[in-house]
Amino acid sequence: MNGRLKITVSMLIWGSVGIFARFSNLSGLGVAFFRVSLGAILLLPILTGSRGWVSTLPSLVKAKWKPLLALGVALALNWVFLFTAFNYTTIANAVLVYYMAPIIATLISWRFLGERLTLKRWLLIGMAFAGLILIMSGQKVDLGNRDFVGILLAAIAAFFYSLIPNLGRFLRDVDGKTLTFLQLAIASVVLAPFIAASGVGEPVWWAVLVLVAVHTVLALFLYMDGLKEVEVNEAALLSYLDPMSAVVYAFLIFGEVPGIRTALGGALILLASLLDVKVRGS
Repeated sequence: MNGRLKITVSMLIWGSVGIFARFSNLSGLGVAFFRVSLGAILLLPILTGSRGWVSTLPSLVKAKWKPLLALGVALALNWVFLFTAFNYTTIANAVLVYYMAPIIATLISWRFLGERLTLKRWLLIGMAFAGLILIMSGQKVDLGNRDFVGILLAAIAAFFYSLIPNLGRFLRDVDGKTLTFLQLAIASVVLAPFIAASGVGEPVWWAVLVLVAVHTVLALFLYMDGLKEVEVNEAALLSYLDPMSAVVYAFLIFGEVPGIRTALGGALILLASLLDVKVRGS
């Protein structure tokens, strides 16, 4: 496969993650833990086959432990909140709100990393938040309302996801496979005490294995390999296949039809993120 096709396939795979999360019969915490822990275990033999990899790991962790720890925590919380959101609201609501992440990442890089924002980008940020408000406007503001709670959880997940590219700036010199393994391993350690305290439910193992082998390892490998042949901006544009396919899958499998507010608000969020990618590339 060429680079574009690899990234396209990875996005279409990731679009179905909410479907298999529901099939797994696990809590959001359980899905996140199995993804990170089993993903790390699957990657470990691949990495240990590389000459000298084990010997370089202690010095890398010692030198970069702060951003590595922050990255692992962000990844863990991002997935916990997202997969919990899938259990509360429609997949369309959760995924479209989750795509606020690129816009939130832009705000974080402006506030804490000194990135300059033009008027165009401020307008796009406003457009994305208008979309979020539109989606939430159809919900009663009540923690007893499952849809409202699910949307809120997806927004929190988007915040933690937005931290990942900003933290990644401090780890650009780390090999991609090593960085992926360390993220998963640290996230596993972070989540393990909560799993021990609360349990995860009765897992449907075939769905869990698909989430780990296909959605975590295979899709991530295709995406990272595809990036070697495709410009980052083009990859970012292809990433919009993820939420669009998620909405289609949810309709086909669960019969979930997005409401008019969800459709319009989601369109505003995706359009703002899409135009932001083009502004960055211009």
